[in-house]
Amino acid sequence: MKGSRQSHAETIRPFWENLVVLASYWGVSHLNWVVFKSVGVLPMPIWPAAAVALVAAIMCGWRIFPGIAFGTILANHVSLGAPLGYACCIAVMNTLGPVLAATVIRRKLWSAGWPAWNRADITVVFLAAIVLAPVLTAIGGTGSKWLLGLLPYADVPQAFLRWALAHASGTLLFAPPLFLLFVKTEQK
Repeated sequence: MKGSRQSHAETIRPFWENLVVLASYWGVSHLNWVVFKSVGVLPMPIWPAAAVALVAAIMCGWRIFPGIAFGTILANHVSLGAPLGYACCIAVMNTLGPVLAATVIRRKLWSAGWPAWNRADITVVFLAAIVLAPVLTAIGGTGSKWLLGLLPYADVPQAFLRWALAHASGTLLFAPPLFLLFVKTEQK
């Protein structure tokens, strides 16, 4: 009986992890939107949900893909009012970017015998988190917005830069404490 309960818990765990990530991504995004809208700063210069997506992907790997994707859709369609098709397009790269970056980071962390990193390891982790993921999300977000006719071609470079910087700053500020919180929780 104990074995079947454990296997049931292991089977249902990914569902709960995805639900928590979905709610966290959406909740952080909505709160971020409320704060910046209240002070009249839109588009938002920082996107903390990027940190939620990256840390979730580092901790859970590819199995967290649905939670990030549906959290992104809810954040962009429900909270930010983007058309559903555009929100779905955003979700593709807002999920793929952090998951790919997390794959690089996980390989570096575990192959380097974390926490015994050297400068090269730290550089790879930093570049994956602060450059790779934001650039991929910006390509997806601004590219799909342009392809759907929602953004004039002349505005693409500026929109791309804003998107990438918002995701990079959100990751840089919020991922380290979030990651440490979950690493400490996992060790207990």
